Amino acid sequence: MPSATGIVADHFGAERDRATGMFTSIFPIGGMIGPVLGGLFVTYWSWRGIFLVNVPIGLVLIALTAKFIPASATRPASRIDIHGILLLAVLIATAMFGITYLGSGQVPLYSPVFLGCEAVAAGTLYLFLRHSRRDSAPFVPYRLLRGRGFGVMNLINYVYGAAALGFAGLVPLYAQERYHIAPLGAGTLLTARAVGMIAVAGAATMALRRTGYRLPMIGGFVILAGGLVMMAATPRLSPYAWLAIGAAITGCGMGLSVPAANNASLQLAPDQVAAIAGLRGMFRQSGAITAVSVTTAVIARSADPGVVQARVFLIFAALLVAMLPLVTLVPDHHGNW
Repeated sequence: MPSATGIVADHFGAERDRATGMFTSIFPIGGMIGPVLGGLFVTYWSWRGIFLVNVPIGLVLIALTAKFIPASATRPASRIDIHGILLLAVLIATAMFGITYLGSGQVPLYSPVFLGCEAVAAGTLYLFLRHSRRDSAPFVPYRLLRGRGFGVMNLINYVYGAAALGFAGLVPLYAQERYHIAPLGAGTLLTARAVGMIAVAGAATMALRRTGYRLPMIGGFVILAGGLVMMAATPRLSPYAWLAIGAAITGCGMGLSVPAANNASLQLAPDQVAAIAGLRGMFRQSGAITAVSVTTAVIARSADPGVVQARVFLIFAALLVAMLPLVTLVPDHHGNW
């Protein structure tokens, strides 16, 4: 993902903001196809089949990359920060393993494995931050982790990952647990979300230079929160139609906010595009993993999983609304920072 963003930055120059934003329009196409294929595999074959999907796709993409992606300009070799890479790897691995271990629903909150992993992660976080601050050429520059610009964007990306990406992973489970919709039908609900995202993302990307970054982010977060509230509410139509409309609304919110959020942090340091894209993905995926693991842990301990998950969607919506004051601190245009 960081490489893809870096390639766009290198080859599109002044149109980089629009080209980066257009990723938001392309990715949901996979989001439409993937869940449907997954539903077909689970229904007519085996859930194990989903792990084979990326083999033929990966081979095709390798061939296309070799043929169409131009070579980058040669740059002087720089020292590789092995120490920083190892610290970050230990931090992410221990923190996420502890959370996913808790997500099994079979272990208590005071489990030594969970507490031990999070303690190691906390200690490693301190060491990683100290290393990034002191090293002359750190793997992740300290300025990309803190301050009114990057610190705020990293927090927003983490919460956004929990509320938007984590929510997407839970929608099929919610449809099956609360409304007993078949796996194939539950998977197609994400198609409605992808359609909403594609419909809005292209127009939002083209309008970024006029709207700035804050307004689309605020509007997108509000719409996304509204879609979450709708999905948690009692259906006024058939359950499938109600959830599909709610999923489409959340997709519209994502399509409006993601291009702006992606470009806002890039404008802070145009020379660090790949590093910023990598951090953005790390914080969003960490938020998503945290949300899914904690939610599944709570569901596993509940008597009515569907109702509990509806309440989780309301919590996600509240988190997005709580982020709105922070959006006012997001850099709006490169010329202002």
